[in-house]
This record gives sequence, C-alpha cells and structure tokens, in this order.
Amino acid sequence: MEKARFHSLVVLQVKVIYCLFAALALSIIAVLDLVEARTVFAAVAAGFALALLLYALILLLRGQQRSSPVTEWLMIFGLCLFTLFGMQRSEDVVHWVYFVPGYIYFLFPFHVASYFALIYSTAMVLMVISEFDSYLRLQILFTYGACYAFAVMYALINDRHNHGLSAIVNTDPVTQVYNQYQLGLDLSKEMTRADRQIDLLSLVGIAVPASWQVLKTEEYESRLGYLSKRLKRCLRRFDTCYRLDSDVFVVLLPHSTENVVDALCENLMDDLEGSGRFEGLADIRLHRDVYSPEDDVDVLIERIERKLNDQL
Repeated sequence: MEKARFHSLVVLQVKVIYCLFAALALSIIAVLDLVEARTVFAAVAAGFALALLLYALILLLRGQQRSSPVTEWLMIFGLCLFTLFGMQRSEDVVHWVYFVPGYIYFLFPFHVASYFALIYSTAMVLMVISEFDSYLRLQILFTYGACYAFAVMYALINDRHNHGLSAIVNTDPVTQVYNQYQLGLDLSKEMTRADRQIDLLSLVGIAVPASWQVLKTEEYESRLGYLSKRLKRCLRRFDTCYRLDSDVFVVLLPHSTENVVDALCENLMDDLEGSGRFEGLADIRLHRDVYSPEDDVDVLIERIERKLNDQL
C-alpha cells in the first residue's frame, strides 16, 4: 500500500535525522573532552556517536525499522549504566544524564519509554542524593527535571502527530492494512452500491487468539503483522482488509457469494495451520456477516465484534 509505505518512510527519515544530529552533538562533546585531556569521556562520547551513526546507516540501508528493537535496548542500557555508575567516579558524568530522557522517549514507544524513564529517574535521583551535597543536588535535579519535562512534551507531541499522520493516510503502520476510519468510509460506499445494484456484500471478522493478549507489545505487534501478511495473501484483487481499534481484522468482500467467503476462510485456516511461525495461529476466531439494508456502519462493525467475543 502506497500510503502505508509513505507513513513508514516519514517515520524512518525522522529517526535517521535525529540519530545524525545526536551523533554530531556527541562528536563535538568528544572533541571538547579531548582538548581538555579527558580521554575517557572523549572515548565514550565518540563511541556513542559512532554507534548512532552506524544505526542511522543501517536504517537507511534496510529501508525499514527492525521489528525487534535489540539495538535500541543495547544503546540505552549502555548509556544508563555509564551515567549511573560514572557519577560515583566523576562529577563530569552528570552532564550526560540530561541526554538520557530525550533519548529514551525518542527510541521507544511512549508507554514503554515512560516506564523505563521513570525507573531510570528514580535510580538517578537516589544516586544524586547520596553522592552530592545539597547545593549540587538542587542544580542537577532542577536541570534534569527540565530536560525530563521537555522530553515528555516532545514525546506527547510526536505521539499525537503520529496518530494524526496515521489518520491522514488511514493505514495502520503495524500491520500495513487500512484502519477503522477507512473501513467506515469504504463500507458506507459499498453499502450504497449494494443497495443500488441489489448485490451481496459480505464481511469476515478475524479475531486474534486470546493467548496473544498477554504478550509484550513488540511480540504482540510482530504476530499481528505476520497475521495480516497471511491474510492479505488470501484476498481477491478487489477485497480489502482493515484493522479495527479493538485489533479485530475485517475483510470487506464486495460482489461476493457464499462460495467466495467459504474459500477465503478455508484458505486462511489452511495457511495458518501449515505455518509454525507462532503458536496459536490456528486458534483465530472467524465470523461471517452479510450486509442487509437495515444495517448501518456502526451496527455492522459492532455486530462483528460482538459475535467474535461470544466465541471466547
């Protein structure tokens, strides 16, 4: 989908540009530390700058973000360990803690970053209270608080912008299928067409296994993405797939018959049962529905979700 690729490209370019700017800033810090003969801090700054540069190059070469953020976790753990343990050895390391909140909120989704930043901030505050006198405590905590507030505001604005961009392109960036807003638009048009042409309009709801609901966010989204790929392989050229806000997939099948719907469900189940990629793929729940003239968009969507929930 062109809109989905456009959305992913914008997010990727923003991350690459931020990494390059951060690498440039750390390079300047490394040069200044080297001029002042603080070789250890210069080496650390240069190391992080090189890591960010390599990460940006990898993103450009791959053309997409990794589904598993191993690189991000390694980089942020290295920075956190350096700042927490480094403050016990030298006061110069304190300046690095101001970089951490913004970096955490940039690398991870908002809810994950909030938990991680809260844990790090608690450990950092305890370290500052135990290692520094009252005068330095006030300066450090005030400056860190300002940086933390700025990072949270940046993350909130970025998160809202991301949602706004997703709404504009009407595509879910995780599964690369259309979202619920686009389903409402398309379904309204197809309902009008079906009424005018006295044609059959079918829908198929697909609910993910209940066991997936307890997984971590990265693992859950990875499974959603895989399921959407398998689902799209079973569609006809003019069928369309959507992901609802409740994580239920809906396939819209215009000009369809019962045989077409049966073939879709059978092909999907055969495909999933033959795949050993993830556990529980064969436990998805399916519900078939047909539009009738007295239905409206919201009623039809709610009925599909209710029927799927009744299967639990």
